[in-house]
Amino acid sequence: MNPYVKVNAIDKFGDDEVTNYNVVCITENFDTKQLYSLNKKARENKVGYILAETLGAAGYIFLDYGDEFIITDSDGEQTKSFIVTSATQDEKCVINVHEDKRHTYQDGDYVKFVEVEGMTELNNRDPVKISVNGPYSFKLDLDSREFGQYTGQGVVEDIKVP
Repeated sequence: MNPYVKVNAIDKFGDDEVTNYNVVCITENFDTKQLYSLNKKARENKVGYILAETLGAAGYIFLDYGDEFIITDSDGEQTKSFIVTSATQDEKCVINVHEDKRHTYQDGDYVKFVEVEGMTELNNRDPVKISVNGPYSFKLDLDSREFGQYTGQGVVEDIKVP
């Protein structure tokens, strides 16, 4: 463990003790009402709340860091980039990537472009939300009807947004 992190293991824990900590981690099976009460008290005092249990072969983890908590990396995976082979001038611009490598994007991902020729308006702009059409294409939540015509090249990369 990190030597700068102070960890206390205690036998009994109540609502009134929540405010003594930055994060509370519950690993034992408490009464559901008590778990709810502890979580509510932690949330009210901006204290992280972790509930983790194993139940034989199965287990679960519940995390609550409050409404202000922002997730900046939902999956821990490296971002992926692909070669652009075409882009349409449509209300929802359709992007096709090279058929040697199917993209791994999902609906709701955000992407960014570099080195696109012709339709240079795609380059270096804020990340754009997508919806997937198939393994080699996706639609941008972006109107490209006024953009220049795609002439070649370009790279698209997914961007992790909070």
